[in-house]
Amino acid sequence: MSARSGNGAGFLRARRPEQKQQRTDAILAAARELGIRDGVGLVSLAAIAAEVGVHKSALLKYFGTREEIFLQLSETEWLTWADNAVTSLAPVTDEDGLAEVLARSIADRPLFCQLLTHASLTLERNVSLDALRRSKAAALRSTDIVVDEVHRLLPDLGRESCFELVAATALIAAGLWHVAHPPAAVSALYAEQSEANAFSRLAGIDLAAEVSRFVRVFLAGLRSERGRPAPAGGGCVALPGNEDSHPSR
Repeated sequence: MSARSGNGAGFLRARRPEQKQQRTDAILAAARELGIRDGVGLVSLAAIAAEVGVHKSALLKYFGTREEIFLQLSETEWLTWADNAVTSLAPVTDEDGLAEVLARSIADRPLFCQLLTHASLTLERNVSLDALRRSKAAALRSTDIVVDEVHRLLPDLGRESCFELVAATALIAAGLWHVAHPPAAVSALYAEQSEANAFSRLAGIDLAAEVSRFVRVFLAGLRSERGRPAPAGGGCVALPGNEDSHPSR
């Protein structure tokens, strides 16, 4: 259902607090829908206003810029990612499973991948300090939650290394998502080529599989750097604390 329908709440001008909250929710829903459909970088303030069914000037009463709208969406994306990642990591018993779950937790969230990329490029450059503070707090809190769970599964690495692993995975997944989902013009260019080159092959990658591979390689690198060789048998080993039950938190 289009976010436009959220404006049909029986009022044209939001006056009461609940009406203002409905309007805010409609704006965020419209931006989310357009961001997933058209790409975050292509969504304008006017397009969001049209989707909601109000004039662009009305949106400015709720958000100072389009960047603030997407930055607020990123808060929700961060927190939802963390909750889902921790839930999915809870039953994991080996490093291959950890790599797959961590990779999919990001790769399967297209809006999150886009917002991760656009945050430092554009979204953080035209917003209020309060909006930026809230976004960064959500990002740090969410990352800490996932890092704690990864550290529980990989106690030999140390928490700082687990943070490096989670942060690097997020950056790689976000970057590869854009490569795997090229614009129409780029896809057309690839289709013209009689012989696929390295770049065109990237457009057809299994994103989750590639990110999972990155996690395993990066994990091996962290262990090598710290003088801890990867476990024998292809890097897959039963993780401590999972033999009988999930440890209490």
